[in-house]
Amino acid sequence: MKITLDHNCIIHLKDHTDIGKAIEAILSDKKNNCFVVNVGASEMRERGVRPDHYEKFEELLVAAGIAHLPRLNPMMRLDVTFLGRSGLADDETIKLADAIEEALFGGAHKIAIASVGLDSPAGKTWLNRQCDVHGMWCHIRNGNEVFLTTDGNFKKQTKEELKTV
Repeated sequence: MKITLDHNCIIHLKDHTDIGKAIEAILSDKKNNCFVVNVGASEMRERGVRPDHYEKFEELLVAAGIAHLPRLNPMMRLDVTFLGRSGLADDETIKLADAIEEALFGGAHKIAIASVGLDSPAGKTWLNRQCDVHGMWCHIRNGNEVFLTTDGNFKKQTKEELKTV
């Protein structure tokens, strides 16, 4: 089974939580092929993980015990994705990202990132949303079967339309 791990899974693995132990069991099952998404996460900005510091993300993966997992590259987004670890988008891939963003956050307050800045509380929310969109985008674009997350936003009844994206 092809499984995409979201950022929360990485944190659970690093922190050795009960959920992390359950994820370890999934990782150890030889029938599973697990992937990590190469996208910065808002939670990591305080630790120096920024688009020009991929090595900090690698340090996190080492601490979580999953540095060996293959990576999925998101589409390039300045100040969000890692330089050299993302790809160019076309109309089709942008439409998919827009559909995912609408499904996940369509009813949410829009954030004008240019006015609030990435390091503001609203900027952190915006960045977290972008990471969620890019994680799901990578999952869908690579034809993976299971998106593993502990983020309750993906499980809300209002997200049913994601199944049709």
